[in-house]
Parts: sequence; structure tokens; C-alpha cells
Amino acid sequence: MGRALVRLIDRRAAWHRRRVGGVTFVGVTGSCGKTTTKDLVAAVLARRGRVTSTPGTHNSSHWVARTVLAVRRGQAYCVQELGASGPGSLDAPIALVEPRIAVVTNIGSDHRSAFRTLDGTAGEKQKLVAAVPADGIAVLNADDPRVLAMATACRGRVWTYGLSQAADVRAEQVTSEWPAHLSFIVRHGGAAETVRTRLNGVHFVHACLAAIATGLAVGLPLADAVDALASVEPCTGRLSEVVAGGVTFVRDEFKAPLLSVGPAIEVLRTAHAPRKVAVFGTLSDYNGSTSGMYSSVARQALDVADEVIFVGPQAERCRRARTHPKGAALHTFARLEDASAHLERTLRPGDLVLLKGSQRADHLLRLVLARTTRMACWRTECRRVKFCDACLLLRVPPLPRFRRSRSVPAAPELANG
Repeated sequence: MGRALVRLIDRRAAWHRRRVGGVTFVGVTGSCGKTTTKDLVAAVLARRGRVTSTPGTHNSSHWVARTVLAVRRGQAYCVQELGASGPGSLDAPIALVEPRIAVVTNIGSDHRSAFRTLDGTAGEKQKLVAAVPADGIAVLNADDPRVLAMATACRGRVWTYGLSQAADVRAEQVTSEWPAHLSFIVRHGGAAETVRTRLNGVHFVHACLAAIATGLAVGLPLADAVDALASVEPCTGRLSEVVAGGVTFVRDEFKAPLLSVGPAIEVLRTAHAPRKVAVFGTLSDYNGSTSGMYSSVARQALDVADEVIFVGPQAERCRRARTHPKGAALHTFARLEDASAHLERTLRPGDLVLLKGSQRADHLLRLVLARTTRMACWRTECRRVKFCDACLLLRVPPLPRFRRSRSVPAAPELANG
């Protein structure tokens, strides 16, 4: 998008934000879990009136302006996901949104290269809390000390959530054992309710608690907030399920910072299935050596899965894990098409397959689509962010690559005679 067009959209969004001053804007930020939290907060607040929210995972600056432009007078809330790409990246979006409610999920290492330290990441995210007015609300994760410390920057009321006994809204008896989904008991004051969700993974309990706490903070009864969560589907590619050919795939392939790998493996560990398979693509945002990290992840997966597969240019980095007692169950493929052929030969009805990778780098969804549709695209350098089932090139084979011909030397000039 051209810079001139971006500036035009930003100016129009700022003008429109002033026109919809009666709408309560909610900002959601953090290192991970933002999109799921945003969706759950929007579902809860919808019990109080009409809500606009960030579409999908579009949390970059120019998408913030587009979301603001979608707000209409008479709506109750706008829930805006805010992503930070580096120091100062939240300044303009926060100034545009002018949030009355700030929700912070956690502080992690997924933007390690941009912020260098966790404190640097926390400092950027804290700007959202500091922007809340005196009559506003901050909803903070009591289990993350860097998030909890942001309470000192809030001029308004602070609500906390988590597993901590000191949290205003806390969870107990948290379970998630596929095919059963996440459920828990939520307590606030003397009240308690059973929460049942459509989500996979105990780590999503914090997203649920953040949404419930937000609802309570604006006056929604606990039972209504809990009921609003029951029908919310997982965000696509965030431990969402799809069945193809009798096999259930748990898709967690939108992005793969190391911080998110452990929770995905935990979903596989607690699942009840005849056979479990884990497929990994490109992992990111980690410290230390690449080979050490990939091998460590492979060992963790072999502890819980019957078969572990790594795909892509980094696949062989996990080779040290072949010393694991189940090392024979570890397979590597440089090409996704070869991994698909292997799965076609070995998968059986009833199997549970975890897909963990980066959409931009791996396009692991093609392993699912190959079981149900005619596939022609196995490009390895696509770099598109959209999922393959929405891509017009899915059934278009890539053009053959031609070797660059050697340049033909120019004919020598004839001597003048």
C-alpha cells in the first residue's frame, strides 16, 4: 500500500474516531494470545450491545485505521487488537484508538529481535495501559509479573485475572483433553460458574479469563459472560480442528515462535487418540543454536507422539534427536510434497495430527487439502500470508524454472582491410 494512501486513510480514521466518540474502544495487546482474547472479549461485550472488532489477525497500524473506519454511531464497543513490531510502533495506533479499556495478555519473547529484552517489550505494551483515562479500565494478567506491574501506570480502575489466588477473576480445575475442549471453574468474589469452551489447550484459560474480567468490569453478570464464551470457535490456524479423510488435524500453523510450541505439544500430550502425529515446519524467535532448538523440540514431541515429522529447509536441524529412544519415529523432508506423500501412505482413520509451523514459510495446510482436493501447487517460496484454501493458485502448477543460458560472446569485429 502506498504511503500517500496510508496517510489518507489515517487522517480519515482520525476524523471518524472523533465522530464516534460515544463508542467505547477496547485495546488488546500482549506477546501472544491477542487474537483469541480479542475474539472472546468481543463475544462477551456483544451481550451489552453491537460490537466492531479487528478482522482476523490484522493488528498492524494501517489495519487499525480500517477497523476504526468500520465503527458506526450507536454501537457499544470496538475491540481493537494492537500488535507491536518494535519500539514506538504502538504510539500512533494508541493515539488513534484512544482506548477506554486496555487488556494485556502476557509478555514473551516472540519479538525478541525487535525489543531485545522482555522489559523492552513490556515497556511498549504498557503504553496501552498508560493511555487509559481516569474513568477507564485496565484488565491485566495477574500471573505475569511484567503485566501485573503495569497497574502502576493505570489512571483508572484495574481488574486482574489468572490462576493466582490474588486475581480478581480466577480459574480452578482447568482441563483440556481432546476431544474434550477447555473447561474450568471461574470464581469472582463469592460467585462461581463452570466455563465450557470450543478451544483446545489449557493455555487459553487466560484469554477466557481476560474476556470474563472485561465483561464484569463493564457491569455484565458473571453467568452472562460465561455463557458468551461457549459458542466461540477457535481462530483459524490457532489450534483449530479440521477432519479430512477420517483424520483430525489440529491446525496451529499461522505462526510458530518457540514460545507457542510448548502449549501445542501439551495439547497433543493430553489428547485421547489411537495414534498421534506431530508435524513441524519453520520455528522462530528463540535463543541459542538452531540445531539445538530444533532437536529439543523434536525430543519433546517424541515424548508424546507416535510419529514426528519436520518439513522444510531447516528439517535436518533436528537430527540430534535421533538418539531419542523413539528416534526411529522421527522423519525429515525437505519438500512438503514428499511429506504429504508419506502421510498419505501412513495415516489411518482416527489419527490425530498436530500441524505446527509458519504460514508464510511453510503452508502446512496443504497437507490437509491434499487429502480432499486436487492439489497442483507445492511452491516452496510462496511467502503469502493467506491460507492456501483461500488462494487462487491452489490448483495452478508452478511454472517450470529455466536455467539461465550462458551469455554468448560477441563476434569479433572484422579487421579493416
